[in-house]
Amino acid sequence: MARVEPAQRNSGTREVIFEAAERLFAERGFADTSVRDIVGEAETSAPSLYHFFGSKENLVVELIADRHEAYCEELEGELASAKTAFEVCQRFVKFVLTSMSTKPVTAKFLLGIMFGPQQDLPEKAVGETLARSPEILQARMSEVTEGVSASRLVFARMMLVGMVTPAVLMFLTAGIRTFSPKLPGCIAHRVVDMLNDSHPICAWPDLGPRP
Repeated sequence: MARVEPAQRNSGTREVIFEAAERLFAERGFADTSVRDIVGEAETSAPSLYHFFGSKENLVVELIADRHEAYCEELEGELASAKTAFEVCQRFVKFVLTSMSTKPVTAKFLLGIMFGPQQDLPEKAVGETLARSPEILQARMSEVTEGVSASRLVFARMMLVGMVTPAVLMFLTAGIRTFSPKLPGCIAHRVVDMLNDSHPICAWPDLGPRP
């Protein structure tokens, strides 16, 4: 039998704890999941969790950072070849819907944090981490549009997120993963209209990390 080196064993244990915590946080939320729940699900011990993460709070911050980094890299890749605002919006909606279908646990974990109550999560660390995905969307929309003010782009981006929210909430509350294939195009058309029409827009509050 091949010998398992300590570094490999530690890496495996850490990921097992990560995956167990993700499943429980996705189903129960952060506040209603205890260290005992996590180590029981992971079939390990509390000292192991504290060895790797120090606390439940540090664990969730690291888990958010890990899963959200992968989410953002995939989102960036999905939007990179979009040539128009319509394509950016359509691809964004498709990306969200596909994530819910193909990676339901990770999607429920991340989208629950993005769209749900913070559940006593470490606010500053979570805010800093989750700021990246809207920045990616905003940047790509800016790159493919001309003659549109920054404030109108922000307004359109917020409305885009707002239009996909009902699908996200149906996924989070009812477990629905399949939506009409026309939905991304329908939403994209509406958002593009906002970029070009003469209707008034309003500013959004700054939801960035608090000091």
